[in-house]
Amino acid sequence: MTIKIVNVLLVILLTCAFVTAGASRKFNSVAAGGTELMIAPWTPGQGAIEPGGKIRGWTTQYQDTLVGPAAHLASGSGPITMNCNLDDALTGPCWGTFEFTNGKGTWVGTWQGTFNFASGAGSYKAQGHGQGGLKGMILLNDVVYPGWAVSASSYGGSGFIYSTVLDHGQF
Repeated sequence: MTIKIVNVLLVILLTCAFVTAGASRKFNSVAAGGTELMIAPWTPGQGAIEPGGKIRGWTTQYQDTLVGPAAHLASGSGPITMNCNLDDALTGPCWGTFEFTNGKGTWVGTWQGTFNFASGAGSYKAQGHGQGGLKGMILLNDVVYPGWAVSASSYGGSGFIYSTVLDHGQF
């Protein structure tokens, strides 16, 4: 009985040691802030911006322009896709994908947030994984649109973006 208890305790201690070793993996990080701008009109997929609407596969082009230590890594432009489930007030959860390119490489990732299509206000969080010269890096974005971010008929909505780039090595 004592040997079984010792073996169980040993397994628990070894498991905790491995989990702790994995958790201590250190990331270096740099950050930047700036603006996000829609630079092309929406290309509708399925659905419509209407009360109770289900938008699927809408696409457009965005450009993120940042200043600060991570600006050369986090700034970029490219396509996004958007999906939303709207309520009667034209507000709902939205989500999609993005692929932004800059002089260092490409960020490929997903985003999710909430938007109100009547006012254009909303916010979202995104996470991207680097390719090319950004390989091994992770991009975390927090974006807020104070109003008129999205519209079925126009483009040019802008928001405020804060980006953090994480890397295991040196920048």
